[in-house]
Amino acid sequence: MNGRPVPPRRLWLLAAGFLVWCSALVVLYALHAIGCAFGWQAGALRWSLAIVLLVHLIAIAWMWRHLATARPDPELGQAAVFLQTVVVWTLIAALVATVITFAPSLVLKTCI
Repeated sequence: MNGRPVPPRRLWLLAAGFLVWCSALVVLYALHAIGCAFGWQAGALRWSLAIVLLVHLIAIAWMWRHLATARPDPELGQAAVFLQTVVVWTLIAALVATVITFAPSLVLKTCI
């Protein structure tokens, strides 16, 4: 193995995309429950959910773009290149999972 080992503090990047996904889950469901409990109009609730979803998608896309264009630290060797590749693909997976999981909530009936 050539180069220094990757510092453990960089490993949190592996979970960054899905931490944003978790945030989207909590905020969207909380907003949906609050909107239904207080009788918000369907249009206002749907727009609120769409804005929250869009903010989370932008956060994941920003991290993806930032890490995809960054150069890996040459002092860390091949491990840094591997970690960056895995993190970028994890962010892509989180972006797709966020769209697939939460986009249907925008087209379904808001409150039953």
